[in-house]
Amino acid sequence: LFQAASSLSEFAPGTHFKNVIDDYTCKSEQVTKVIFTSGKHWIAVEKARDEQGLKDTVAVIRLESLCPFPVQDLRDVLKRYPKAKKFVWSQEEGRNAGAWSFIRPRFENALGISPVYAGRPEMAWTATAIGEHHAKEAEEVIKKTFEV
Repeated sequence: LFQAASSLSEFAPGTHFKNVIDDYTCKSEQVTKVIFTSGKHWIAVEKARDEQGLKDTVAVIRLESLCPFPVQDLRDVLKRYPKAKKFVWSQEEGRNAGAWSFIRPRFENALGISPVYAGRPEMAWTATAIGEHHAKEAEEVIKKTFEV
């Protein structure tokens, strides 16, 4: 998880915690789809985006803090993507786990956008016990993220 490492300069005086981490690798004026995610899942999403050649038109935005919900930070980030018409929430957890049920009404009510859900279906368990099944489900989540 080298991509998730922070440099020492990010902990220096004058720095602060970022509730939302914007995507500065894409071309914001060309972005038509914004994918929101939280946690380490962004690494797989960003990798898939780059492999599909969508780096210029798809932004991957990371929510690092959910409560209190970072409404103003998200508004500021979304201003950079005036052509974005598709919004997706991607999570590796099941629909009834993870952040989806918490963030959905906040995106709709506070930000006026309705993200499409891309993740595992509702499950009675937190993870699939068989490694091959888990890996296949993870691939499906990434696939769904880019199909919508």
